[in-house]
Amino acid sequence: MNVNIEKIAGLPTDGRVMVYGGDAPEIFQYHGFRYEASSVKGFVELVKAKGVQDRAVVFGHEKGFYAILDDSVQDRELDTVTMPFKYSVICDEWIQILQRGAIFNIKEFVDFLKRRSDGEIENLDELLYNIKNFKYVTSVSGDFTYDSRNNYTFAVKVQEAEGTVRIPQSFIMKCEIFKNSGWEQMMEIELEIQKPKSPGEPLLFQLSCPKFPRYLQDAKEELYDSMKKELDGWLVVEGSANL
Repeated sequence: MNVNIEKIAGLPTDGRVMVYGGDAPEIFQYHGFRYEASSVKGFVELVKAKGVQDRAVVFGHEKGFYAILDDSVQDRELDTVTMPFKYSVICDEWIQILQRGAIFNIKEFVDFLKRRSDGEIENLDELLYNIKNFKYVTSVSGDFTYDSRNNYTFAVKVQEAEGTVRIPQSFIMKCEIFKNSGWEQMMEIELEIQKPKSPGEPLLFQLSCPKFPRYLQDAKEELYDSMKKELDGWLVVEGSANL
């Protein structure tokens, strides 16, 4: 496109200026590095490698860890490291039971127990054997009581055969709550038997963990203490940044 302009400083002698269209490049904006670690070890290593010790602030809070690597920076966004708490694979398989409780029929309970890893449940074989004794039961006669070891004691009848089955009111499950924490916890799982309301109805098993909030808090405190120990000499506080 040609534009005739009479007087412009530095105008070419032929009196013409060439004007070209186009977009100016965007101005670079630095948004800060946002590192995310998946373990306490990784979080600590990132803070030590990227942080300025006398100007870094590390926070521990309910959802995980957060670090400002240099809080003296004012002309751009801050570089940070985070480590959110994430449940381990095994804990995630139990999370409904741990948080809200879950109800199983006999087959569902047997299948759930069969999928457990070695050492995940104390006395797993014994528990599985006793639960399997109900697998083909179509009617349960009589009532159940409690023995001296706090077991449910059932009088069962299958066709003409009669017997007794004992089921614990609670058992111990062991796993690490948070992924890559390396800290396993022993958690008490309560087992409640829901009796049939009428002949022909199946038994139901309700699993729950009323103490889970305590176990969860213990796991968070363990990780916080471990992180704080590894960052000895750094500013580590319980709280969060209000940026």
